[in-house]
Amino acid sequence: MNSLESLKGQETKSLILRPISEKDVDVVFAFNSSSESLTYIAREPFKTTKEAQDKLDFFLAGNTNKTSFWWVFVCKETGEKIGYGGLFDISEKDKRAEIGYGLIKQYWNKGYMSEILEEIIKFAFSTLELHKIYGVIIKGNIASQGLLKKNGFVREAYLKEHSFARGRYFDEMIYSLINQ
Repeated sequence: MNSLESLKGQETKSLILRPISEKDVDVVFAFNSSSESLTYIAREPFKTTKEAQDKLDFFLAGNTNKTSFWWVFVCKETGEKIGYGGLFDISEKDKRAEIGYGLIKQYWNKGYMSEILEEIIKFAFSTLELHKIYGVIIKGNIASQGLLKKNGFVREAYLKEHSFARGRYFDEMIYSLINQ
């Protein structure tokens, strides 16, 4: 697999996507400590920055060993970190990976995710030469369903009560995109 360096400093109209670094515990905590941000993620909200640091360390290890590629999304206009995302559970054998992403709430519904998704798809198919990328979406997450559909993903599966968090089970859907 090629290096993450090929996406370093990648720019869209509004954003810079840069590899996640040890300085990014703030954005990992900001997203994961918000119950609203986690509405459609089967995870307990973080209560401490130690939890965010542990998650960040996991992301950095994945970037180092190329089992995942995580980026921070930075607003060109303000320099603010607005979220993070990437590709993970990469299978070299099967040439596939899962895509995941999240924006801090104040940046929702501004069109940023369309720009971000386009760049991550390009990286997955051109740089990593993957055959397939897929996203797992919690039932009710209309925004992510629409985003993935708009970018050519199709629903492959519906998994009833598949994940457990915050005292309840979540139904999940898998959407995928094949590199044609």
